[in-house]
Amino acid sequence: MLLYFLRGSLPWQGLPGRSKNEKYNNIKKKKLEVTVDELCKGHPEEFREFMNYCRKLQFTEDPDYKYVLGLFEGCMKRNGWDPKVPDFIWNKNRLVLEKEALKQNLMKVISKPIKKLEADETGDGQGKAVTKVDTKPSVSLLI
Repeated sequence: MLLYFLRGSLPWQGLPGRSKNEKYNNIKKKKLEVTVDELCKGHPEEFREFMNYCRKLQFTEDPDYKYVLGLFEGCMKRNGWDPKVPDFIWNKNRLVLEKEALKQNLMKVISKPIKKLEADETGDGQGKAVTKVDTKPSVSLLI
């Protein structure tokens, strides 16, 4: 799962098969063929180390969580991230983008020309709609 998030896809995804059994056999075969080095190519070394460590664990063996955390904390430090500061950048970016979109929409509404009703010169009391652009925004908005 970790490598899926890192890579965006896995080599055995979308393999065809004429039946479910054939498809699952193709997936199994591909998983056995692909090496950890191939899976982790182009990514930090710690991911390869982590995968090799996990593969060596016995079924009933507990993982050494301190080792695993240390592995990725070292990776983060080496890449200029502070492992003690959680940076949920995807959430932060989403909120910034939503705020900017709201601001842009409000600015569009505020800067639209204002239509004013003016009496015509005949004095018949019938007004006519005239588009008059007001150069001063009618609302002050601080975002």
